[in-house]
Amino acid sequence: MEAEPGVLPISGYVLAGGSSSRMGVDKAGLLFRGRPLVELAVERLARICDTVSIAGNRDDLKHVAPVVTETRLSVGPAAGIEAGLRDTRNRWCLFVPVDVPLLPVELLRKWAVDVLEAEKAGLRASYLVTNGQAQPSICMWHPECLDTVTGSLNRGERRLKNLLDGVDFDLGAGSLAVKDAAEYAPPGTTAEDVRRWFLNVNTPEEFAEAERFGLRDQAFDLRD
Repeated sequence: MEAEPGVLPISGYVLAGGSSSRMGVDKAGLLFRGRPLVELAVERLARICDTVSIAGNRDDLKHVAPVVTETRLSVGPAAGIEAGLRDTRNRWCLFVPVDVPLLPVELLRKWAVDVLEAEKAGLRASYLVTNGQAQPSICMWHPECLDTVTGSLNRGERRLKNLLDGVDFDLGAGSLAVKDAAEYAPPGTTAEDVRRWFLNVNTPEEFAEAERFGLRDQAFDLRD
């Protein structure tokens, strides 16, 4: 999918290769405010990134955006990270899961700008934390990290946080930045606001909760 004018030189990837076992149906096609989650995620990234693709073995989603095929099976979102790093022609990649429908675009944009500016100082990867909780599936990677990701996967490591933490070990101290999402939120933002924005909809109950929040937060949406 082509991006909007004025975006950053970043490749965006929607992580959509999961099995959706707890939801019971494919999350990518679930309608949120009348739109499939995957379409909302792609459009969100298109407001920031100059190219946007879907990472996962999802030929059924080619009508939404180009699909980058994963070469590993049953290893979770790490396979999508590896596929994106192999695919990108940009110096940075931004990954978001398909199931975070309230994630604000402007928060992501401010974080991405910070990451790009820190590249000269040696930064090569970053992820967000919210209220003290790591959000490693919402992450930015430089293609120089591909060997780190591939090596970790070859050793059987699948957890995204451990892959990210390995960047400092492989590329040197200062290569990884863990950033508090609240740093990029507008004044007056509460911890509950941030929790809602980063809510993963893994179950029908969480999906219903996100829909209630979405209706309540329409007037306070950083994406507009």
